[in-house]
Amino acid sequence: MKSFPKQDSLELEVTNFGPIVRGKVDLRPLTVFIGPSNTGKSYLAILVYALHNYFNASVSPNRRHLPRGYKMSKKDVNSLTGWAQEAFADRKRKSDSENIALPAEITDLICSRFSTQNAVISNEIVRCFGIDEVEALIRKRSRNGSRIALRSVSPDGPAALSRLTIKKQATELEMTIPEDVPLQINTAESEYLADHLHFLTTEMASDSYEERKFFAREFVGYLTSLVLPQIAGPLRLPAFYLPADRTGVMHAHSMVVSTLIRNAALAGVRPDTRTPMLSGVLADFLEQLIQLATPRRKRKSHRNLGEAIEESILNGSVHIDKSEAADYPLFKYRPKGWDNDLNLMNASSMVSELAPVVLYLRYRVHRNNVLIVEEPESHLHPAMQVEFTRQLAALVRSGIRVIVTTHSEWLLEELANLVQLSKLPETKRKGIDGGNFALSPEQVGAWMFQPKNNPKGSVVKEVELNDSGLYESGFDDVSEVLYNKWAEISGRIEEN
Repeated sequence: MKSFPKQDSLELEVTNFGPIVRGKVDLRPLTVFIGPSNTGKSYLAILVYALHNYFNASVSPNRRHLPRGYKMSKKDVNSLTGWAQEAFADRKRKSDSENIALPAEITDLICSRFSTQNAVISNEIVRCFGIDEVEALIRKRSRNGSRIALRSVSPDGPAALSRLTIKKQATELEMTIPEDVPLQINTAESEYLADHLHFLTTEMASDSYEERKFFAREFVGYLTSLVLPQIAGPLRLPAFYLPADRTGVMHAHSMVVSTLIRNAALAGVRPDTRTPMLSGVLADFLEQLIQLATPRRKRKSHRNLGEAIEESILNGSVHIDKSEAADYPLFKYRPKGWDNDLNLMNASSMVSELAPVVLYLRYRVHRNNVLIVEEPESHLHPAMQVEFTRQLAALVRSGIRVIVTTHSEWLLEELANLVQLSKLPETKRKGIDGGNFALSPEQVGAWMFQPKNNPKGSVVKEVELNDSGLYESGFDDVSEVLYNKWAEISGRIEEN
C-alpha cells in the first residue's frame, strides 16, 4: 500500500449545538458522517467548514496584521523585543534548521490574538449557516449555550486546545497551549518569513517606543502564521464545500447569476425588498462556479483524479464554455464517442451531480486541501456509488482530506472493504476489484448521529469495524423490517 504521510489530527467535541446534544469526532483523512435525517450531520460539516475558513484566513497575507482590538502593554512589547533580539541575533537564517521554542509569555501573546476575534469567528459561522444570529445554533432548552472544543495534535508539536462558547449575547473563543510542551518555530522552512522576521527584529531595536510597538504587533502576526499548524492542526488548510442538491444548483446557477445582475442594475429604481439569504456554503459554491469561467491552471496530478471519475463513472468528459452575453461559465458534457456537447441540464442527473467534483479537482482542490461533500451518493446507481467510494479513497491517497455526509449503505460497505484490503500485502490484492484503493484503519473514521428522546436531540458516536469487517450503520435493521414484512405478506397469500 502507498504509505500515507504523518498528518495533523483534530478532535472536535460539541455540546448543545443545533440538534446535537453531544458528540466527539476525530477528523481523519477520510471522515464519514452517517445517521438519520435531521440529526445534525450537515450542521457539524458546516461548522467544520466555517472553522477552516476562519483559521485559514488567519494566515492569509492580508490577515497577518493583528486586529484593532488586540492590545499589547509596554511590558509585553519590551518582553517580546528582548526575546526576539536574543533569539534571532546570531542565527544563520537560511541554513540553521534548529527549532526555536517560544517562552510562555510569547505563547500567551499569540493565544490572546485569537481571543480578540470573537466577532470574526461568530460572523463566519453566521455566514456559513445563512442565519441572522449565531444564537440560533444553540440547541433548544439549553441554558448554557453551545460549547465547541477543538484539540489539534501536530506530529511534531504540542496539542493546542481551543474552546468556543456560543451564548445568547456573545461568542467567546479561548485558546490554551500546554506549558510543558511550548510552541516551536523553524525559520529555515520559509526564506520569505525568515527575511521578514529578521527585518522585524531589527526594527524592534528602535529607540522609539511607538515604532517598537508597531513592529512588535507585526512580529506576533508572523509568529502566529508559523505556529498555526500546531495551534489549529488541519483547520488551517483551505476547505471546499459541495452542498447537497448540486444537480439543482448546476442547472439553475446561470439563472441565479442573471437575476442578481439584473437586480443590481435596477438598484434604486425598484422599491426595497428583502433579499432571500443564501447560506455561506451555497453562496461560496455559486461564486466558485462563476469563477470557473476564468479557471486557474490545471494541476496535472489532480486533473488525473478528475479524469478518473469521468472515465470510470461519467463515461464522458465535462468542460467549460464562456457565455457570449456575460462572463460566466456554461457547463458542457460530451459522452464518450460523441462529436457534439450536451448542455449539462440535458445530461443525466448523475452527470450534473458529479460535474462539480470533476471541475473542483481540475481547477481548485489540490493536495493538503479539504473537500467536504454532502450526500455523494445522490443520483448514483448503487454500482456507481461503489465506484465513487473508490475515487474518494484515491483522493485521500493523493493527500486530499475528505469529509462526507451520507445515507448510503453501499458507500459504507465498500469503504469497509477498502479498509479490510489494507490488511493484505499488496501482492495479495492483485485480482481484487478496487485493490488499488486500500486505506488503513487510521485513515478512515465513521461517526453515527443517533437520535435520542431524553434529552431531545442526537448523540454522535464512532462506528468501528465489527468482527465481520463491516461498519454497523443500522441499515441492516431496515432490511430486516422489510424482509419480515415480505414474509408476513407472503404467508398470508399462501393461507388465502
